Order: sequence, then C-alpha cells, then structure tokens
Amino acid sequence: MGRRLLSFWPQALTAAALVGVWEIDASVAKPYWLPSVQSVASSWWQLAEGGAFRVATTSLKTLGIGLLVVLVLGAVLSGLLARSRLLDDALSPLINAAMSTPTVALVPVFVLIWGYSDTTRVIAVVSFALFPLVLQWVVALRDVPADLSEMSRSFAASRRAYVRTIVLPAVAPLLLNGARLAVVQAIKGLITAEIIIGVVGMGKLIVTASDTFDMPQLYAVVLTVIAASVVSYVVLSGAEARASRWAEA
Repeated sequence: MGRRLLSFWPQALTAAALVGVWEIDASVAKPYWLPSVQSVASSWWQLAEGGAFRVATTSLKTLGIGLLVVLVLGAVLSGLLARSRLLDDALSPLINAAMSTPTVALVPVFVLIWGYSDTTRVIAVVSFALFPLVLQWVVALRDVPADLSEMSRSFAASRRAYVRTIVLPAVAPLLLNGARLAVVQAIKGLITAEIIIGVVGMGKLIVTASDTFDMPQLYAVVLTVIAASVVSYVVLSGAEARASRWAEA
C-alpha cells in the first residue's frame, strides 16, 4: 500500500506546484478573478459547515438515475450494433452526428420540452454520456479473439464457461474504459443542466456564487465538482487496469 501511494508522488508534486503558483499569483498580482487558496479553503469549509453541500444529494440522485439509464440503454444498443452489421450501418450516421453535436446546445431545448424538471437533468446526463459509452462498448464486444472463440467451440464449452473464460477477460478493460468516459461525461451533462436551470443542485451553488461575484465560493464549488469527477476517473481507471491484467493473465 505504501509503495502504491509513493507511486503518485509526481502527481502530488505537480498539484503542490500548481497550488504554490496559484497562491503566489493571488498574493502578488491580486487579480480580481483569482482568490487566494486560503480564502477558497475557508469558503469551502463555511459551505460544508453550513450544510450548503446537502444539495449534492439531489445532484447525486439525478446522476445515479441518468447513469443507470445510460448503462441499460448502452448495453442494449451496443449489443445490437455489435451483432448486426446492417443495424450498425443504418445507425452509425446518426451516432456520429450525435457525437459531433455540441451537446450543451441541446440543454436549452430539453428545458423547453420538459421544463425545469428532474427529467431535463436526466436527459442531459443521458445525452452527454450515452454515445461515447456505446461506441466504446461496440468496440469491446467485437474485440473477442476469434481464435479463442473457435477453440471454445471446438472443446464444446458451455455458454457460461465461454462468457467467463473468453468474453469477460477480453472485453472487461474496454467496457470499464467506456464506463469511465460515461461517468465523466455524465457529470459534465448534469452540471451543465443545473447551471442552465440555476435553481437546483450543485449548479445552483455555482450560479449563486457567480451572480454575487463571490469568487472564493465559486472556486470552492467548482473545485469540489472537479474533485468528484477526478475521483470517479481514478477509481474506474484502477478497475480498468486490474481488468487489463486479468485479460493478460
């Protein structure tokens, strides 16, 4: 465990250097848009102590529902696309168009359709996260080695044994990579929708701090969102690395 923690020293050094440069710039140049690290930390503590971050439970609930929808739809859609070349050819232009569309521009449209509701935020999460997940999972499902599949059939392996020994080790790293991308994109979609709506969740805290020009609070909330996204990314990256070792074993 100690060695594993020590392996992160370059990242820790980079983070410390960034914080140092931030504090020096805030103290010497004193730009209006850059509060000191101490004032941001103090503001964060005040928000936490005052219960302001309780709104995060609303955001987490919406995120959880949205990700559940993304995973279910993604599994069904990627399974169909991986098995049917005709369906893949038919839907690929639509998926590519969706991937190239600036999704943030669609959120006001969602607001017009579903209003300032939970549905709008869930749809925003799905619109940001679904197609990156589907594209990655289709690649994963098509990445099962043909020679291993043929060997499994020649030994008359059961369906369960085939999935457990051939399919899962082959596809798990890419499946987790898709899930990692989906979680990060889902957080982006959620915060974007909440900022546009401006009356709920972490987005409400960001809008309130921005409207009142409370820069320490704004940084405190934004950094909290970034930290949550980074933690999710690191956890899923670790799971992906373990799956890769399993696949290579």
